[in-house]
Amino acid sequence: MIFWAFAAALALLTVVTFLWPLMRRSEDGLDRADSAIAIFRDQLAEVDRDSERGIISGAEADAARTEIKRRMLAADKARGTSRTAGTSGRNVLVAFALLTPVAGAALYTQLGAPGTASVPFAERTAERSEAQNLIKLTTQLRNKLESEPDGGETRGWQLLATTYGNMGRHAAAADAYARIVERDDATSSTWSHYAEALITAENGTVTKPAEEAIDRAVALDPMNPAGTYYKAVATAQAGDTEAARQLLLDRLALETAPTAWMPFYMREVNRLGAMLGLEPESLPDFPDAAPRGPSSDDIEAASDMTAEERQEFIRTMVSNLAARMEDEPDNIQGWLQLAGAYSVLGETENARAAYVSAKKVTDTLPEDDPRRIAVEQGMAALGN
Repeated sequence: MIFWAFAAALALLTVVTFLWPLMRRSEDGLDRADSAIAIFRDQLAEVDRDSERGIISGAEADAARTEIKRRMLAADKARGTSRTAGTSGRNVLVAFALLTPVAGAALYTQLGAPGTASVPFAERTAERSEAQNLIKLTTQLRNKLESEPDGGETRGWQLLATTYGNMGRHAAAADAYARIVERDDATSSTWSHYAEALITAENGTVTKPAEEAIDRAVALDPMNPAGTYYKAVATAQAGDTEAARQLLLDRLALETAPTAWMPFYMREVNRLGAMLGLEPESLPDFPDAAPRGPSSDDIEAASDMTAEERQEFIRTMVSNLAARMEDEPDNIQGWLQLAGAYSVLGETENARAAYVSAKKVTDTLPEDDPRRIAVEQGMAALGN
């Protein structure tokens, strides 16, 4: 409502601006012609008085009257022409004055957003106040963390880094992560978040510090999808598009069920594939009753490693998953993945133990639940 009232006021101002000159009689137009005719009438009366007083002869008076009347006719003709031209020009201006706001309103209804609710000024003030308050709070938190003798609590720096990232201050977020990545409690996730902040702050460029952070993230947890993703980004920027694409595909092959990060992987896989002239890939089809871990093909995909390095890589990955499952005992897919990984490594007893842990969870599920069936089939394959 406020918008339309303001728009109406502007439209009225536009009309008045156009029509204001027409509200006045032009001093150079009709008023001048009328004044000339009035003067000529006075001159005729003066001639009549001079003739009556004998100042001029009858012949001179007739000649003077004839000339004055001729001028009056010319002035009257000019006045008629001006009136016609003025009327025509006035009509054009009136038309423009009326059409301008109408055309503006019609254009706005097509290109604007007349249905969008206006935001009260008070609410916009509240938004600005909230933003200012957030800046104030982050400054206070940072000062508090920096003032603490032990360098500030890790969770505090993580909160500050996350807040900076949400505010679009990625360089500040990277600086916050830099305060905690070298601590003993730093995780693979901390390092990958640090790498992400560094890369985003450089508009997508993987710098040397970012590459080092990625390597640390992958070393701490080879299963960290963010670490592998940014490792692929760094590899692609280094010029090895094919290897970058393969890194992503290898990591996808280690999953037993769809996850939220897979579409991001596939988008990058297909972007890199298009650069290589390859056909688009699609997400893996995960059968409900087919638990799988890293296969022999998955292991051999790491062609730049020696056999010992590949074996150590897989064992590290499996150990990290086993440690994670201690904190997530109800994660059925995690137990299935761990059992599959142990099976590939030939560690039958460990695989059986993983299936037993999974069975404790699936026993509470309906008999036709795919996860329960997958556990029972896995255990049967091991001779249970």
